[in-house]
Amino acid sequence: MSSSKSWVQPETADPTGVKPERMLAGFPWVSAIVLYTLSWGWSLLRPNTFYWDDWSFFWRKPFTSYAGTLHSMGCPPWAGLLEFAFLNLGVWAATLATFFYYFGAGVNLFILLKSISSITIKSNRLIVILFLSAPVTHARFSITESDDASSYFLFFLGWLLLVRDKSSKCFFLAITILFLSFKTHSVLFFLLLPLLHFAWLNKEDLLKSKKVTCRHLQVVVIAVMPFAYILLRALFWAPTAGFQDYQKPTAAGTVTALRPVLLGLLGLSIIGFRHIKNKRTHLGWVLLVVGFSITTLALFPYFAGEFYVGYAGRPAYVTVFEFRADWRSRYQLLMPLGLALSVVGLNELLKHRLKNLFFGFVLVLSVALNMFWGSQYFLMSHKQEQLVELFKTTKGELTIASVEDQTMRFNGRESKFRGYEWAGFMTLAGIPTDRPGCDALPAGSALTLKSDVPYLKALVTRDLDLYFEVEPCSEVLAKDG
Repeated sequence: MSSSKSWVQPETADPTGVKPERMLAGFPWVSAIVLYTLSWGWSLLRPNTFYWDDWSFFWRKPFTSYAGTLHSMGCPPWAGLLEFAFLNLGVWAATLATFFYYFGAGVNLFILLKSISSITIKSNRLIVILFLSAPVTHARFSITESDDASSYFLFFLGWLLLVRDKSSKCFFLAITILFLSFKTHSVLFFLLLPLLHFAWLNKEDLLKSKKVTCRHLQVVVIAVMPFAYILLRALFWAPTAGFQDYQKPTAAGTVTALRPVLLGLLGLSIIGFRHIKNKRTHLGWVLLVVGFSITTLALFPYFAGEFYVGYAGRPAYVTVFEFRADWRSRYQLLMPLGLALSVVGLNELLKHRLKNLFFGFVLVLSVALNMFWGSQYFLMSHKQEQLVELFKTTKGELTIASVEDQTMRFNGRESKFRGYEWAGFMTLAGIPTDRPGCDALPAGSALTLKSDVPYLKALVTRDLDLYFEVEPCSEVLAKDG
């Protein structure tokens, strides 16, 4: 059976037959490291930078404050522990750990895909390279998202251990690691993937045995893990009243989430029906449909919880891919696997010349987007320092009623500064942090942050030449009538 036109069937043989030193044989080290670093290495250029919620959770605050917030949100007791350990070394350590978490997930995925016989080593490399370079989850630049990054790594590590070794010790280690990854709650839905993978690899034991075996019990254990976590959460680390509705699915959100899932299930049903009829299905179609289905599963909890909603007449499905995503890219955590499989699947369906051109185009576009958005975070780091210095020039000269930022091109994914970020900048500048607005402070001034420096020049010189355009509140109120 040709690997390019066959139904994807995982190996049924004992996967432990592969020697440990050969598990990474064929891994695209050079291309993966180079493209991954070009995409995400921007965070290492200024690794001690606080972004977004970091100012609220970590700046001048003890870990107990962050732990209390996690507890209020209904996160498990082990959430944030790794981040606390790294932050004790320095902000740079947490930044570096996040960088390696995501790369480590790619290494685990490469070994995982080796247990699927119809995926050639070449396709495996392409999937992993795109998995590492997918232009999603740029919120990883924030230390706050380091907890999600460690969950991401733990999930793929647990999945790998689950299917690489049939011993009971490895099984219990795998489910322990998978359970620890549940600190990011969207991973609860993604557990369906290792469950199906494990069941498929052991399908002969599960179907042929007339008695309940160890394999049957193991499948049951994996299946009930999410429900066990939900029960333990309700009993021991339930969210406080203020966070009861946070991450809670809504009827409208669930409908939005189910539509693409049902479409993916339709495609999978067609492939499954063809398999039952012993009809071959091109590997490209299988990868494309499976990849689409995995992407819908990755987005399901975020659609269901209405973290992605329609905006300005655009449907929720479009807002997932908006360039001006602010910090919403954190909801794309689980998307890379499905996207990579879909692209490589579509690539397999094209003719030889178009095949190479298509994959190369997608990869170059992905890395280019990552480099552009990464450079924004790099400039955002410089912007914060220069903004503090600019605020110092207002000390004793102005009473600030409000601040508006018109230099969004220097912010990662054009994210907006939150109130606690402005307060942090102004505190470092040694000026009052209250910004009640002109209505409450008519004697004050409205400041508009501006810069005339083009983006590329700012990137080269790292001098944003920021300045405030000052307008007395009396004039602002007069304009507003």
